[in-house]
Amino acid sequence: MQYRDGTEVMLDDTVSVPVPKGSALARVVMLGDSRAHLEIDARFLELVEVENWLGETEAIVEWLDENPFAHDSPKYAPVGRYMCTPMDEFVELKGRTRI
Repeated sequence: MQYRDGTEVMLDDTVSVPVPKGSALARVVMLGDSRAHLEIDARFLELVEVENWLGETEAIVEWLDENPFAHDSPKYAPVGRYMCTPMDEFVELKGRTRI
């Protein structure tokens, strides 16, 4: 899996993800093509696998700051700290801690 510039997507990359009010920073915690992952919540990981939520060109990211989709409305389901996102031309690599 690659970013639009051809750089390989790696676990623990810091990325900018588009959200309705602009963009938000997150880190890559699971890769769809290899299913490799960092230590993430075991229940969430089980749901990803059982429900087959992750395609080969997608990744699971964990928000670095406040979840941009957080809300207090009982009308909608609560949101967690992880999100599945396509690794398309809008997700940008901002930093890398691993080489």
